[in-house]
Amino acid sequence: MPLMSLIAYSKEEFLSRKISSLDELEGIEGMVIWLNVIGDGKVLSQMVPHRNVIRALTRSRERARVFVFPDYIFLLLHQVYETDSGLKRERIGLLLKGNIVVTIQESERDVFDPVRARIREGEGRIRERGADYLLFELLEAIVENYVPIIERISSKMETLEAEILSRETEEVLRRIHWLRREILFMRRTVFPLLEAFRRLELEGKDFFDDETRRCIDELHQHVLEVLEILEGQRELANSLVELYYSILSTKTNEIIRILTVVSTIFIPLTFITGLYGMNFRYMPELTWRYGYPASLLAMLAIAVGMLTYFRKKGWI
Repeated sequence: MPLMSLIAYSKEEFLSRKISSLDELEGIEGMVIWLNVIGDGKVLSQMVPHRNVIRALTRSRERARVFVFPDYIFLLLHQVYETDSGLKRERIGLLLKGNIVVTIQESERDVFDPVRARIREGEGRIRERGADYLLFELLEAIVENYVPIIERISSKMETLEAEILSRETEEVLRRIHWLRREILFMRRTVFPLLEAFRRLELEGKDFFDDETRRCIDELHQHVLEVLEILEGQRELANSLVELYYSILSTKTNEIIRILTVVSTIFIPLTFITGLYGMNFRYMPELTWRYGYPASLLAMLAIAVGMLTYFRKKGWI
């Protein structure tokens, strides 16, 4: 059995209670009704006759969609939450039919508490407006909830950029890839809203008064801005990966350069030790009293000379 809560209001009146049946909506007149349903969305079948609406609500992979019919509008969107294991997305259905707005959600957690508070306290003009404006307020709450999540992603990216410059560990790279997945997750959530709002403005305009239509158009523009921010974040995440590998490549090249210098210095030294290690019978230096220290001094002079030359060339 789904959990259902009712909020009904007008400019002068406010009513809030739990209900167990849609029959309890009867008798409420002259007020905007907001019915919130948690759990089984099949209760919606008692209010709308179209089975494809119910099907869309129950499909787990359904994208954001808008259904416009002569007497009602149904929207399927997604709420996004931050959890310990990452971002989580939940479907939410919104129905506008006459003076009734119905929200159907998967769990008790939602983003509508600010809207409930404004209705309860009579803040702003929401108690003076109709059900169409309530639908706009709920849509705005869903979209606005994306903003702090995106801001936290930006903050994490700034932190990661500083860490890359100080230490390029595999853990940093793993966190960059995790952020890229979160950005793509948010983009897949937000992008379908463009088509949903376009249809809402074109096909569902008769359900809204002029002021609410302007509000929805502004919200549409806000969705575009959010999407542009996500595109910028995606490009920045790709840049962070490139920066990571660039710094890693630079340090690898530095190590190779040092090893190359060491190897180059040891080439003539190895030649000298190899030459006098042949132990031919007639090698005058082998019987010379100062042959050993002279060879050491020669090798030391060669090494110092090569190091000095490399430093002047700027190779070390």
